[in-house]
Amino acid sequence: MNPDQIYKACVTGMGVITPIAIGIPAFTEALKKGKSNFAIKEYTVEDRTFNYIYGKVENFDLKKSIADSEFEEHWKLKINRLRDISSSTAYGIFCALEAWHNAKLPLTIDKSKIAIVVAGSNTQQQYCQEIRDTYKSKMQFMKPSYGFNFLDSDMIGVASELFEITGEGFTIGAASASGNMGIIQACRLIENNEYDVVMVIAPMMDLSVFEYQGLSALGAMQPIASAIDEVPLYKPFDIDHGGFIYGQNAGAIILESKEYAQQRKAKVFGTISGYGVTLDANRNPNPSVDGEQRAIAKAMQKAGILPEQIDYINAHGTGAKLGDHTEVEALINLQLKNKPINSTKSLIGHGITAAGTVEAIASLIQMNGNFVHESLNLKTPIDYPMDWIQSYRDLHSIQYTLSNSFGFGGINTAIILEA
Repeated sequence: MNPDQIYKACVTGMGVITPIAIGIPAFTEALKKGKSNFAIKEYTVEDRTFNYIYGKVENFDLKKSIADSEFEEHWKLKINRLRDISSSTAYGIFCALEAWHNAKLPLTIDKSKIAIVVAGSNTQQQYCQEIRDTYKSKMQFMKPSYGFNFLDSDMIGVASELFEITGEGFTIGAASASGNMGIIQACRLIENNEYDVVMVIAPMMDLSVFEYQGLSALGAMQPIASAIDEVPLYKPFDIDHGGFIYGQNAGAIILESKEYAQQRKAKVFGTISGYGVTLDANRNPNPSVDGEQRAIAKAMQKAGILPEQIDYINAHGTGAKLGDHTEVEALINLQLKNKPINSTKSLIGHGITAAGTVEAIASLIQMNGNFVHESLNLKTPIDYPMDWIQSYRDLHSIQYTLSNSFGFGGINTAIILEA
């Protein structure tokens, strides 16, 4: 066997929570139907009202969701004993459990040969704000658990205790590229033959009013008037695109070395065959054609494929005017024009730090199901020679997918998924 092939990372388990579905089976059907679920979140700050659009997860409760699931009984007992975790961590734990369950990892697996990579930083903003508001006039009664569960590393602690993992764990922050960066770092651990299995968890980035307002003031998030009659549409790549809309998303994947997956005859949903990361040498949020282009080129080079071999592009596609144009220009410069392209964010919103992981999951679902989902609200695409996916397409065979994620601070990532 070619050594380069042994250490390619195979995806053997996936778990997801999105505004349109909880769990892989429901998410698959929702993608096919082109569903969305956007709502208005209202905050009152010092007698002033602030409204924001968001992709809303309906009525998620970790303990109830696990109790109603097909997961093994011992997981249900462990979850029932969990205390004092944030919504962000709860979302991540559900996804991790679903991914572990789907991967069917053996009970005898060496837990010291498993690592945890948490994709995202600063993911618990709403939880932290609620605690501060609750205790600001009675600081002496602050609950002690806040001293550790405000940290991003709490996600590692909860997951490692739950799964009894004793390898290594760390969080990785790369703004909106965090989800992809978590996958990339997991691949590197496997390629270096350090771990047989890596769990990537992208917990929900739970925004408070300050993040909503900051992103709106920046001009990145789609603004709305204080008084509205209906929820505005989210339109990535449409000529009427007006900024991104946040969505409550979380995801997790189990990655294994090809050798280990073959040894245990695991079902493989796909392989991460290439990835690329670049920086723009720019602190600001504006994107760069050159930076994005170099990241995509690196990913294709590592995968050993040519532009004509890409069958589908899951775009970063945030709906920001400059961002949409920049991404497509980078693609066309790399001879990727007229490729089938959609934006999963049009259905589920922008999960920010979780986006790349959830979109990799959406890509793998489409690759395994031989379909591509609709880019919602794409009535009049921006004027570029791309194969815009404006309606659901069945019987669409995909061997290679390009999935892009770009973050503020000039962080560019791209991964190649192979069937």
